[in-house]
Amino acid sequence: RGFFACYYIATNASYNVTEGFVETVVPLARNTDWADSLELNAAYRATSYSESGFVSTYKAGLTYTPMSDFTIRATRSRDIRAPNLGDLFNNGRAGTGAVDDPFTNTRVTDLVTADVGNPNLKPEKADTTGLGLVFSPSWLPGFTSSLDYYNINIKGAITILASQDVVDRCFAGITALCGGIQRNAAGVLTYIAIQPQNVLKQKADGLDYEFGYNFALD
Repeated sequence: RGFFACYYIATNASYNVTEGFVETVVPLARNTDWADSLELNAAYRATSYSESGFVSTYKAGLTYTPMSDFTIRATRSRDIRAPNLGDLFNNGRAGTGAVDDPFTNTRVTDLVTADVGNPNLKPEKADTTGLGLVFSPSWLPGFTSSLDYYNINIKGAITILASQDVVDRCFAGITALCGGIQRNAAGVLTYIAIQPQNVLKQKADGLDYEFGYNFALD
């Protein structure tokens, strides 16, 4: 080949979102022998996407201050990220590539690939747990420090697989990826659609810490 070219196609798309939510903070204790304060904070949101369906998210947490110097907080939440217009409807661009075809044990070099959207995508869902401690010593006014532990577990994360990964995972039995593969009458790979997919699980945990000191400039 003397040249390489991509063909970009304009995308024109829209979707509708309907949602409602409630949120509350409930004081459970205040100025007692065992607590300066104890509060429950909770929220719930229901969302309907015209293209990717209905999802709900929530948060429930406790904030406990046993004494003025210390605050302990804990939160559990369900969070989502819906696919955007590009994820769903991108008309994409066409190009060429090469892959190893495990079905025929051959190397395919004359292959057309196209980056396109996937209207069957669903929102990513994440379960998040957070535990934290805030220290604001009364003997050092203006100083605040915090330490928080977080644990995030995402299911159905949206990602774009390379053309070789699409073929390999189809061969491994993930049939949802096989629909974007085309062959000619001789069974030779000719086309692969590179689409976003809900295929990943991602986990992360760690610590966040912060120190701050406020004081008057004069």
